[in-house]
Amino acid sequence: MKIRRISSIALSYRDFSSFEEKLEEACRWVSLAAATGSDLAVLPETLNLYRGDGPGNPLALAISDVALQDWQSACSILLECAAKCRIAVTVPLYVREGPDVLNCFYLVSKSGRVLGRYVKTCPVSSELDDGVVPAADNRLMDWDGIRVGGAICFDMNFPFVFQKQKEAGADLFLCPSLFHGGEQVNYYAASLRRPIVVAYPAWSRIVDLMGREVVGGGYRHETLRFGFGIPVYTADVNFDKAVFPVDEGNEGKMADIIRRYGRGVQLEFFQDMSVFTLESLSPSITVPDVIRAFQLVSMDEYLSAYLRRRNLPG
Repeated sequence: MKIRRISSIALSYRDFSSFEEKLEEACRWVSLAAATGSDLAVLPETLNLYRGDGPGNPLALAISDVALQDWQSACSILLECAAKCRIAVTVPLYVREGPDVLNCFYLVSKSGRVLGRYVKTCPVSSELDDGVVPAADNRLMDWDGIRVGGAICFDMNFPFVFQKQKEAGADLFLCPSLFHGGEQVNYYAASLRRPIVVAYPAWSRIVDLMGREVVGGGYRHETLRFGFGIPVYTADVNFDKAVFPVDEGNEGKMADIIRRYGRGVQLEFFQDMSVFTLESLSPSITVPDVIRAFQLVSMDEYLSAYLRRRNLPG
């Protein structure tokens, strides 16, 4: 069992009078996520664009005007709030490194330690025109044993962004964004068998490894805009969980697994896809234990073996 509670926050994209005001609004919801027991709060792209809600807005700020040299000092309000509440947080920003501007998010642990960052791989044309540089490379971040990858906004249009990180061992994708990402994000989650968290002002959501939106919401709904409800969407994600094909001898073992482990595991059969998921609900059982005991073949192993046999690209 390896359960983490994650909150995706639909932080408003309205105009704020200052960067500090937007950070205080972020703190308001990050602290609420912590109060629900969340281990991680994911915020939308990009915090230091605190003005610019709508085309032609005279208050809109250029990226080059807001990019930060010392992001930790500038975001001290948020970082101190998260550390006080003992919750990990994403900090999505435009930052400046020498002549370059990067669109990125930092992953900060509940103790305030920076675990790494993801840099946007595919900036949009307007970003490129304003000096934003694509990522040279991105390394996975280690969040308490969970290997974290990412994507930012426009990146979600490109399968290779996710595929490359999955091949490197990603367990989870975090996606701060200023657009929904569409059903393709659900497809990525299902085809790569990895959960994806999208934080977007209009509709933040958490998608499980079968491509199902398990929780979602945002300012697309008039009720939230009218002040009803909260823009914090929380789900428990079990990283001791895997997908198995109904093939390779797996199909005859499902009942025996339940008989041996009982309530210590949960098995869900997806008949239309001919697969089942298996997750551990007990600290004394792990999915790798069950795989070894019953000689199961996971979907990842099954497909990889087939591709190797046929000498096909993955």
